[in-house]
Amino acid sequence: MALALASVATGARAQGADDDWEVVDRTITTRQTPQDRAAARNPQVASAQPPNGAPAGTFIACGEPARPAQEPYKSIVASLNQMWGTHAKVYESVTPMSPHASTGGCIFYNSEFQQMLTSRWMGITDDDQLRPILYAIYAHELGHIIHGDLSAKRANVPLETKELEADRFAGYTLWRLNVKRFDAADTEHYYQAVGDDFVGAHSSHGTGAQRTTAFQEGWDLARTGAREDSAQRPAGGLD
Repeated sequence: MALALASVATGARAQGADDDWEVVDRTITTRQTPQDRAAARNPQVASAQPPNGAPAGTFIACGEPARPAQEPYKSIVASLNQMWGTHAKVYESVTPMSPHASTGGCIFYNSEFQQMLTSRWMGITDDDQLRPILYAIYAHELGHIIHGDLSAKRANVPLETKELEADRFAGYTLWRLNVKRFDAADTEHYYQAVGDDFVGAHSSHGTGAQRTTAFQEGWDLARTGAREDSAQRPAGGLD
């Protein structure tokens, strides 16, 4: 079993899992159509034309080849937007890669990668067990957008600090969504599985313990009625 888990973990890293839920700011360098260039000037808008060589139904959204989002990801991001009064857009990445936020207010996922992570790697096949983890993942990505982590003003903030703050935001969000529906412990297995110490990568997202602590810190801030950004130090107990 340990060998099988190591094999899955290696495959995940080959597809970008060592970056976990990363902030991505990239520009597609393939030859673009006029519609693609228009979308690049206004990244909130997805180009209706597929990038050259891409399958039908593919378009450029926030600078990335994408497809329309499916359930449950559409509903999850919609509920997060409703709670926070935001307008983040969600798309499916064409390339198997980890969920991430991008400039222009977009959140991306890839169903193949998601299935590999939660079902084959973590062994989660029950929808009730999976749902709080999915909410935590996409609340984390929305946290990057709300915190302005892709902006120039936060360019010098250490990546680990931004990632743990996004984990804190996820904990805060899940408590506010419905305290009777979720429990902080529902996500502990997930944070341990994607911590830098478990995946064997130095992706500056924090150890499993740091990530779990950051999530719990956000949960407690919401439970006590404090502001999400009221902590006086970075989440997770960093110096």
